[in-house]
Amino acid sequence: MKELTKKKGIILTSKDYKENARLLTILTEDGLENAILRGANKINSKNKKFCFGGCSFCTISAHQGKFITSRSEKSILREVERVTRMPDFRGYLSDIGAPSANMYRMGGRDRELCSKCRRPSCLHPKMCPNLDNDHRPLLDLYAKVRAVKGVKKAFIGSGIRYDLFDGSDYLDTVIRHHTSGRLKVAPEHTEDTVLKLMRKPPFAMFERLNADFNRICRREGLPYQLIPYFISSHPGCTERDMRSLADKVLGKLHFDLEQVQDLTPTPMTFSSVMFYTGENPYTGEKVYVARSQEEKRRQKSYFFRRKR
Repeated sequence: MKELTKKKGIILTSKDYKENARLLTILTEDGLENAILRGANKINSKNKKFCFGGCSFCTISAHQGKFITSRSEKSILREVERVTRMPDFRGYLSDIGAPSANMYRMGGRDRELCSKCRRPSCLHPKMCPNLDNDHRPLLDLYAKVRAVKGVKKAFIGSGIRYDLFDGSDYLDTVIRHHTSGRLKVAPEHTEDTVLKLMRKPPFAMFERLNADFNRICRREGLPYQLIPYFISSHPGCTERDMRSLADKVLGKLHFDLEQVQDLTPTPMTFSSVMFYTGENPYTGEKVYVARSQEEKRRQKSYFFRRKR
């Protein structure tokens, strides 16, 4: 395995390798290459991985809670400066986010209202009017991290929630300064009936994001890629829904999908309740569930159908 040298390309994957090192797969003019990037450190801007998204299939809010606990700006910058003094630091921070990357310092304006709230998600079906989704503290933090002596690039390796955007230049800043070649987002599906059961935003929001992403990349001359995550066999998802997903994502938008998965029911989630009972516990309505290996295989196969 060779050390990373100065070579243009897109980082396709980035994984922890050894202390202060990352194992990268890079798409260069000569093809795919694997390389070790030493001195690539990760800075977590939140103390713990809390999340108020409340996605039906995710356990984070169930076992960690919805309230984001953010580190102080001073604490983060002190850690960044300490990392830059490490003998093998080469100027790259592999991730200055946390799942989700753009929830820093966000939460309810009135915490007393939050303590009484029984909504499983602060974002679905619509963003809570009590939620403060101001991205300015995060943008200020990004600017100060970029200004630290010795930092060449501070990437965001985690996914971002585009249904949290507040009209600021957050996306523009992330693409220009904090993307290593691929930006991760999680639309999860395209069909409204499935998205509602997933507690995810309408697919039209992803289509707008994709258009904005491509526009900014063209303007800046950046060969970056948007990487969407999708799930098959979620309760309520039929083969017809997967066919529609393939038509929209592979056909209309011309994506080659990589980050896909077939639903795995996990404890304490709304999705698992529907998977095992075959009904929506809130309404009592029957929900179609693909349970057999053959049904699940057919659904997942639509991710890789040839584009039209």
